Amino acid sequence: MIKNYFIGLCIVILASCSATNDDNIQNFGESKNLDLSTESFRGDVGVTIDDELPSNGIYFLRTASQNPIYGFYSSHTNKHLYSHFSIANMLPRTQPGEYYYFLERFLGSASGKGKEITAWFNVNNEDLLLTTTPEELDGQNGWRKDDDLGKSYNGDEPGSFPIYRYYRQKTSSHFYTRDRNELGDGKFGFVYEGIAFYLKNETTEQELRQVHDGLLMKDKTTGYLYIIIEGRIRILETMEVANRVFGVKDGNYYPEVNIDELIGPRGKIVNAGAKLIEDTRTGKIYFLDNGLLRYIPDPKTLRVYMLNEKAIEKINGVVGFTGPDLTVKFPYVK
Repeated sequence: MIKNYFIGLCIVILASCSATNDDNIQNFGESKNLDLSTESFRGDVGVTIDDELPSNGIYFLRTASQNPIYGFYSSHTNKHLYSHFSIANMLPRTQPGEYYYFLERFLGSASGKGKEITAWFNVNNEDLLLTTTPEELDGQNGWRKDDDLGKSYNGDEPGSFPIYRYYRQKTSSHFYTRDRNELGDGKFGFVYEGIAFYLKNETTEQELRQVHDGLLMKDKTTGYLYIIIEGRIRILETMEVANRVFGVKDGNYYPEVNIDELIGPRGKIVNAGAKLIEDTRTGKIYFLDNGLLRYIPDPKTLRVYMLNEKAIEKINGVVGFTGPDLTVKFPYVK
């Protein structure tokens, strides 16, 4: 990633590149433990299962449902964990330190009249099992009960839906989804194990606030700034790039959120090398995004992302690696 970025940057500005800058960017990411450089769900390394964005965009939980079950994912562990808490620091673990889990999905509400859904954590491999039949673990080592999550529906209630269970031996991890099409009969190493239980979607869209492209937010916990670009949540690596590219100034107000409560896919870091470039030969304006030149097709896109036109660098003939055009996928809706 860093190597590609610097190759692209060197070609674009036709100038020499400094190894010191490369080290600084890499060290910044390491020192801050930034964990949002992945998509919302990953299978094997380099494979994104749900690469397509959700049709209704990213949502921020405004009200909690009764007995919710949330899904979390970490590209650091390549595992999924589940909890009725919407914050990652309540997840089970075996070691201190950062595990880099983020809230990936709202699985559903467990407020039925069926069997109790219990969560079991394996201290040997950090797998988490959700089940209504804990006796299936009899005779197996390492499992301890983590929590009671609520009661399953029976499946015949209006609005109830099945939760499909999968297991991947390579990463010793279970995965649960309400969408059978997500993994079908099994892929990316996951083996289909059947219907685990039934839930309802008690949190309706009226109880959720949609987040739109171009929205700048500040995380209450870390103070980092985030922006929604093409439906993905992306962290701004430094305040300098926030100011230079997006016109962020000290003292400006931005909505404060708990970033872990945003449900939707994460995108790559907007790194310190991001900039705006105009090719004076063609008049085209580009967003240099992680080493790729992304053409900005119209003034509306500039306005949606509040790109700082005063910081556009003018170059006579831009050459470099090109990426997809910068687009607006989820505009603001009143």
